[in-house]
Amino acid sequence: MNNHLLNGCIIGAFGLFTITSCSAPEQEASRNMQLRSLIPNENILIGATVNQWLVAADLEKDEHKLDDPSYELVGSRNQMEIEMSVVPQEFNCVTSENCMKSEVIAPKKGEFDWVLADQFVEYAQKYNMTAIGHTPIWHSQAAIWLCHNEDGSLVSADTLKANIKEYITAVYTRYKGKIKGYDVVNEAIEDDGSYRNSLFYQIMGEEFIDWSFQCAMEVDPDAELYYNDYSMSAPGKRATVVEMIKRLKSKGIRIDAVGLQTHIGMDFPDFAEYEKSIQDFIAAGVDVQLTETDMSILPNPYTGADVATRFEYTEEKDPYKNGVIPEERLKEWQNRYKDLFAIVNKYSDHVKRVTFWGVTDASSWKNDFPIKGRTDYPLPFGRDGKFKF
Repeated sequence: MNNHLLNGCIIGAFGLFTITSCSAPEQEASRNMQLRSLIPNENILIGATVNQWLVAADLEKDEHKLDDPSYELVGSRNQMEIEMSVVPQEFNCVTSENCMKSEVIAPKKGEFDWVLADQFVEYAQKYNMTAIGHTPIWHSQAAIWLCHNEDGSLVSADTLKANIKEYITAVYTRYKGKIKGYDVVNEAIEDDGSYRNSLFYQIMGEEFIDWSFQCAMEVDPDAELYYNDYSMSAPGKRATVVEMIKRLKSKGIRIDAVGLQTHIGMDFPDFAEYEKSIQDFIAAGVDVQLTETDMSILPNPYTGADVATRFEYTEEKDPYKNGVIPEERLKEWQNRYKDLFAIVNKYSDHVKRVTFWGVTDASSWKNDFPIKGRTDYPLPFGRDGKFKF
């Protein structure tokens, strides 16, 4: 989820790294982890995404300049310093935001730029945090060569299969033993349960999903493999995801968990439907993860998370731009988050991770989505780095 307009990526450096093994209680001994008051099971990872400038600054690396000018620092440098102190204290898991997407790692066929993804791994290991890879196969931010010939025409199904295998093999081999799991395929299903008419689907049909998971399973047998999507409470999408899980398993292809992005609001989704999806995914034989959690406190004209969707700015849809949230409204926001975490705790044997999309409100993509220029407060940590519960 979230393209580069929403900020950079969780960053990383080069070279070979070794993983420091450590139990969850030992990992958390040196952390603050205030979210443990709401998600007490220490077997559930609590994670965040961070942008490339934060990581580069933390590692004292020069910024890696990207040709695309839309990769721009979100928030102030002072804000970055606040988040640099929050992440290692409050989280034990990090997800790559943009740096492991194919357009960043492999902008041209056979040419790989590992700088940012390497720095991501180095950053995770510096603080003994679990690293999650996001996302090898996604219709947005896909390297052009995956689906296009040099003349701009679409590749054949056989060529796409070869290209997917080439990309997944390169990435998963390089980070074998360093990345716990990957969102192998991202956002391939529409809310009504139909398959998204992406270029991958146009060329290969639903088989591109099966092939991607098969390649991932073969290249790194120890990495966990996830399907990730938004609006997962939608009954049509839920049904198709269950069918997909069963299809993969029937072919002997491994899928370990389904990622519910959980970009939610004060009035969506219906948590009964959300819980039903968790139940059905578990019944289909996989675990569940909340992978991109945030909850907008603002009036919202849109309940999805397609990054291409935008609406016009109006004052009434930006009621807290002065930073003052009425106490009653804040309490409602807190209680709705607690209702979400109650579901997490209810299924804690199968919910393995809760990751937030961003660190503090200041760098959240929700300040611009789906209406550019709004001031939102969707994360558990405010702009000052303080816990909001």
